[in-house]
Amino acid sequence: MADAKLTSAQFSILVLLDENEDMSMNALAERMNMDRTTLLRAVKPMQRDGLVNSRRQKEGLGDPRSHALNITSSGAKRLTEAVGLWVVAQRKLESAIGRARAARLRDDLHAVSQMGIVV
Repeated sequence: MADAKLTSAQFSILVLLDENEDMSMNALAERMNMDRTTLLRAVKPMQRDGLVNSRRQKEGLGDPRSHALNITSSGAKRLTEAVGLWVVAQRKLESAIGRARAARLRDDLHAVSQMGIVV
């Protein structure tokens, strides 16, 4: 992700925001298995760089102080670049350790990420 000028967490954030319009910080933190402070540290530079924007959530959608996050067109462009790099990296991994082993590794990593351990 370094070639796309993103951390792995930022890549994941962009993927989730691309899939979910008006996502709250709480919902994003829950999906990322991150505490809000850690998430905010990842999101702030993305806002500064114009990849993500936030706005107050509409009335009637919970806490009026909460903000909805969205991916910007610049963020979508960066995500497209990063996905291309991700595909190349996955092909290299599969070439190095074999397709079946790479699939098992991805499955194991996914299982760990679903354990709800907050970092």
